[in-house]
Amino acid sequence: MNLKKIILLIPVVFFLTVLTTVAQTPAAANQPGASVLSRAEQLVKREKSRAQAENRLSRAEIAAQKKTLLATKAEAARRVAELKDEIARREQELEELASRQEKLRRESRQALQQLDELAGVVRTGTRDLLTLLENSPVSGDAPGRLAPLRVILKKTDYPGMAEIKTMVDLYLDEIRASAEIKRFKGEFIALDGRRRNGRVARLGALTAIVCDPRDQACGYAVYGPQNDALITVSEPGWWVRRNLEKFMAGSGNAVYIDFSGGDAVRRLALVPSAWERLKAGGFLVWPILLVGLVALLLASERFIFLSRVKSNTDKVMGRIIELVREGEFERCLELLENRKGPVFRVLRAGLEARRASLEVLENVLEEAILKELPRLEKFLPTLQVLAAIAPLLGLLGTVTGMINTFQVITVYGAGDPRMMSGGISEALITTKLGLTVAIPIILLHTWFARRVDTIIGDMEEKSVSLTVALRKNR
Repeated sequence: MNLKKIILLIPVVFFLTVLTTVAQTPAAANQPGASVLSRAEQLVKREKSRAQAENRLSRAEIAAQKKTLLATKAEAARRVAELKDEIARREQELEELASRQEKLRRESRQALQQLDELAGVVRTGTRDLLTLLENSPVSGDAPGRLAPLRVILKKTDYPGMAEIKTMVDLYLDEIRASAEIKRFKGEFIALDGRRRNGRVARLGALTAIVCDPRDQACGYAVYGPQNDALITVSEPGWWVRRNLEKFMAGSGNAVYIDFSGGDAVRRLALVPSAWERLKAGGFLVWPILLVGLVALLLASERFIFLSRVKSNTDKVMGRIIELVREGEFERCLELLENRKGPVFRVLRAGLEARRASLEVLENVLEEAILKELPRLEKFLPTLQVLAAIAPLLGLLGTVTGMINTFQVITVYGAGDPRMMSGGISEALITTKLGLTVAIPIILLHTWFARRVDTIIGDMEEKSVSLTVALRKNR
């Protein structure tokens, strides 16, 4: 503040000095001006002395302020040194914290990686357990059993101990259930797609058996995850179904079990029945079946007829030859009277013509043999024709099915095999059915022909023996 006053007084002192100089010039010799100058000088002196005093005071203040500033500077320097030391210490601590942070970051990444691996293991185990339970008939006992596993798989956060405990409980429950045979009244989906309440038997975790309450027909069932219930598959064969019904009724302890975990039962549901296969073969299936039915009737008739023809006629023929040698022709006719068969009828015809000449006798025997041939060979040509028609009808079905297949390819292309399945089924099924019908007919025709040849040979042999015996008797 005093320094500012000194600076303000400098122009005033400069002005008074100029006035003093002007007053000492010769032009200013008058007395009144001298007194003014004298007062001015006094004023200047006073102001000068005051300015000097103020100047001294200002210097003292400046010195004091300087001293204070120096002390402040020293204190600031000391403080700066302290702050530098503090900064150095803080920087060291910061480096240590950064190093510790990096270490913690690495540990955190490692822990997160391990946690991700653990979560992956838990989710993989959850999916495996879900797959196991979806294929287990035990799930049909408790609806909603799979819901907790689906919730775990839907979560995006890490699974906790509660989820792991749920998995362990389900595993233990599956293990316990796999060692028990359980019979109960439960709900299942029947073959017609409707839910029904009936008898259910679960054999461990392998097989489930259900009985429809409408007709008490029993069959195998598998668990359907979409329906959360047991689903009846296609009916098993008669023998297996009978076994299941006995087991469910308690009258039998032996039962057929699916050890594949349901795969065999599911395949049983996918196997088409005989009726479905026939319908897939097209309209030519019915002519082939008609051929097989006609052949079966004709073969049955031939089998019954030829089985009645006795092939062991040597004993009777020996007795007839003895009687012919003795001349007991009436006894020969009595011996053949109650016997039926082509051989005996030929012998009877020969004995009745015994008085004729040898040539006539041979003609009579040959005529008797020829008379028996139509009876023996009846329906054999028909069977031969049917055996040829059946594979030809199958071949016709093959050609028809392939034509339908190529028509489908022309319209829709070959991208979807299901579009061609109808024609291919018709082609293969008719061929298979035609061969299935034709092969047994051919075998039966061959057997019948051999049997007829044997009978004809026996008739010819016995007619020659009779001719020789009659010639010797003459």
